[in-house]
Amino acid sequence: MAETAIALPLFLMAALAVVQFALFCHAQNVVTAAVQDGARVAAADNRSLADGVTHARALVRAGLDEQATPVDLRATDAGDAVVLEAQGRLHTIIPWVGDSTLPLAARAVVSKERFRPGVGR
Repeated sequence: MAETAIALPLFLMAALAVVQFALFCHAQNVVTAAVQDGARVAAADNRSLADGVTHARALVRAGLDEQATPVDLRATDAGDAVVLEAQGRLHTIIPWVGDSTLPLAARAVVSKERFRPGVGR
């Protein structure tokens, strides 16, 4: 009986840690994919940086809902490329830690889509 009293809390802590790790990996993958897709949209011909940020924001909202603090998205025009960066924080589910968060960050650089005459001959 004493073994159970010691093992059960340890097992529950390990299970919570595994679930928290899975949630963090999911959130990081959502942010990374959203930034990559948003940069692709912004780099498309006749599209703007605002289009890419709007698209990335919609993907983050669909994938994370309210799990993460508002993810800050920034797009910059780097001449022949578009750079889209995201930073945010994921709230933890561990109850005894209080209001702790884990960092979320991603960066994507995509070459702009444009006509290049004479290329490929």
